[in-house]
Amino acid sequence: MLKEMRDRRFLWVAVLLLLASAKFLYPVFAFDLPLGYDPGIYRYLFLKYAQVFPSFSIPDLKPWAQEYPYGLFLFAAPLLKLGVPVSWFLGWIWSAMAVALLALLAWVFARREGMITGILILLTGTLSIAFYDGFAAMYWKTFFSLFFLVLTFHFFERKSLWMMVPCGALTFLSHNQTGLILGLALAAWWVLNVRSNWRDPLFRKWTIAFTVIAVLGLIWYAPIWYRAFWAPLKSVFLLRGEDAPSGEFREAIFYIRYAGILLAFGIAGFIANFRRERFTVWQLAVLVCAVFIVFKLVFYKRFFLQLDFFLLPFAAMGLKAAWERFSSPTGRAILVGLLVMQGWLSIQQMLYWEPRYDARILASIEGIPQIVEKDATVIALENETAVWLLGWLPDLQTGGPGLFDEPAWTYQQWEELLYGTHVQRLALLDGMTRPLYFVASPLFFSYYGDAVKGFLADSCLKKVEGTMLLKVVCEPRKSSKP
Repeated sequence: MLKEMRDRRFLWVAVLLLLASAKFLYPVFAFDLPLGYDPGIYRYLFLKYAQVFPSFSIPDLKPWAQEYPYGLFLFAAPLLKLGVPVSWFLGWIWSAMAVALLALLAWVFARREGMITGILILLTGTLSIAFYDGFAAMYWKTFFSLFFLVLTFHFFERKSLWMMVPCGALTFLSHNQTGLILGLALAAWWVLNVRSNWRDPLFRKWTIAFTVIAVLGLIWYAPIWYRAFWAPLKSVFLLRGEDAPSGEFREAIFYIRYAGILLAFGIAGFIANFRRERFTVWQLAVLVCAVFIVFKLVFYKRFFLQLDFFLLPFAAMGLKAAWERFSSPTGRAILVGLLVMQGWLSIQQMLYWEPRYDARILASIEGIPQIVEKDATVIALENETAVWLLGWLPDLQTGGPGLFDEPAWTYQQWEELLYGTHVQRLALLDGMTRPLYFVASPLFFSYYGDAVKGFLADSCLKKVEGTMLLKVVCEPRKSSKP
């Protein structure tokens, strides 16, 4: 009987892993290119770090890209150098990473709470909408860092000091926001326990371990201290509520409406677990994320992903408790019905994600180096194309509006370029080196429409036939000196 029960559980593990794999591999087979806004950024960084490997030096990056922590890219660089295609890191390897992260969380809690809870984590993770949203947006650094954070918490609870320190350091070195969650959770645990446990030798060892992790993180972030650490941390204290930048993610009400069933199980499981044990690192991680969201601290929307992720084990516990409590056929039929409804909502939201580009446009971008001069500057007229230029033309000088440093125009200056007069455009273009091209993509036309007729008809711009390129044909005017 025990063998039959064990075999049945392993069958459920296999089925749920297969379902999770199908869900996260779906975009690889359904579309010709990755989902989300970030693939171009990651392609650019993967290639740049691979170029300088094995020196372990920091590559020559655009200023805004220097704030990205290095952990993920140093890990990927040797694989790319060995011949692994960068497209794999934007395709099936990325899909496998999402499944591996769920499987790791399930394995850790199977050892902590029992195999049933681990199996149910695979279910709740497959049903989760926020987790898939983070996957579709390609939050590579976040998922990679969460992998090491889960290991850090696991080894912390197993009292494995020598395994916890490197995993904790890798969490910090891979993503500053996830590292912040780890740091605040461990700091809160230390504060809650310092008075009653200071005389315990093991507690003092943990204090040393926390300090080592923090020092390694400070050393790692030293070269990019202001942009990657101090500016966001300062904003936590100075910017709150409507003044705080929210970050890119959907609104909280969306997840309450479409993932409310899973959220209810998560809250119920959290409360039940809190009655059994107080202020574990897993509970503190949930509370840290909740504080950022409830008080609308800086980039609070970005914490929806981590909050959802850390609630998955508690959702599994809540589901397990509900299944045991409502053991009648009617009660369990209702539970199954709720899970089916959540599954249907999850599938609908999964299908919502589609690339805004297609392979034809990407092929056009990849062909630009054969058209323009080697020293040309290529500027996108909207920020999404700018990201694809960055990733697929890493050896050209590219840029666009938004976070890009090239050109260093304000929002008002971009308006002058697109809506202004010929004289205003000349003043802007005088500061740009030649050869200079603009990319007028289908996204640009769909967004601006007839509003940019004057821009397109400007005598300084000449369309390169058969492409999306507009070449700047007027040379910079010589400045007049008194």
